[in-house]
Amino acid sequence: MINRFYSARFCAHAFCIGAVFVSAPAFADHMGPSGLSSGGGMNVLSPDTLDEGHASVGFRLTYARPDQRSDKELEALASEHIHAHNTDYNLNASIGAAYGVTHELTVSAELPYVHRDRLREGEHSHVGGETINEVEQLGNVSGIGDLNVLAKYRLTHGEGAAFALIGGIKVPTGSTDRRSNDGERLDTEHQPGTGSWDPVFGAAFGIRLGALGLSASALYQLSTTGAQHTELGDRLQGGLALSQRFGESEHHHEAGLNHHHGDELDEHHEAPHSSWDLFAEMVGEWEGRQKVGGKIEEASGGSSFWLAPGARFNSAGGLSFAGSFGVPLWQHIRNSHPDNDYRVSFSIGKAF
Repeated sequence: MINRFYSARFCAHAFCIGAVFVSAPAFADHMGPSGLSSGGGMNVLSPDTLDEGHASVGFRLTYARPDQRSDKELEALASEHIHAHNTDYNLNASIGAAYGVTHELTVSAELPYVHRDRLREGEHSHVGGETINEVEQLGNVSGIGDLNVLAKYRLTHGEGAAFALIGGIKVPTGSTDRRSNDGERLDTEHQPGTGSWDPVFGAAFGIRLGALGLSASALYQLSTTGAQHTELGDRLQGGLALSQRFGESEHHHEAGLNHHHGDELDEHHEAPHSSWDLFAEMVGEWEGRQKVGGKIEEASGGSSFWLAPGARFNSAGGLSFAGSFGVPLWQHIRNSHPDNDYRVSFSIGKAF
């Protein structure tokens, strides 16, 4: 029985550090809602929390490749007064940590570093009575992004289905004064930070049947006015993750993902086994239109639906490595942003 208890703790830690962060809408210039602990995958949160007094840390890297629109396409959109933009790729590297305040409450913080490669934008102007549509080369944009702080409170105990509530805030720690190659201050949507304090709230559900796990979650970020009188669109991300675990004996699955056992963990027990998780996620993402100076930009925002298969290795020593490859099955991105091609994510974590 003690083996069951220890295995439950190991499984909870593995899920909390396997992907400490959750990715966000790849068509957006800023990461959307994110937080600790994935479910079976890397983009869906589970309801699991860390044991009281335990912690985990992690690193996540996401490479997003947008559709490559030509200068002629950007110029054509500029002629319609749409300041559309493109990059060669977007890179987001995040470090974060989570701590179990109680068995039911875990808090986490995530700080990203953002890089946008070869940002360019279509411009519409009038010079000497002549209309000019051209593409401005804005250059590379890099810097610290906005800090995400979240709390997850688990409402259920014991075996079976689990449910948790999530809440937090995005703190404006990122830079908002980056400039283009010509020395002009970039629009807020292109900056590493937003300058806004944005509440985040959501929920997560999970259930495990032996080696098979199912998780579902949704997070909503309510955008407020930030730098340069800009209010980026609200963000919503939700999805389902189905996972299959390999490498643990049958009794290691019986305790479930939502089992916590305090003092019993200090008794004698066998060390946990290393294991593999194979998973597949279906993730929906939505971004609302942004406002600049109170004026809505009709060509901004959009929605997409992703399929992201991947794998995770959970070592017996508390390390976890995960990777996934995501492709959009459907997307409706308005013209100011390019469509998505694909994104690749990798994470490493450690539980204490």
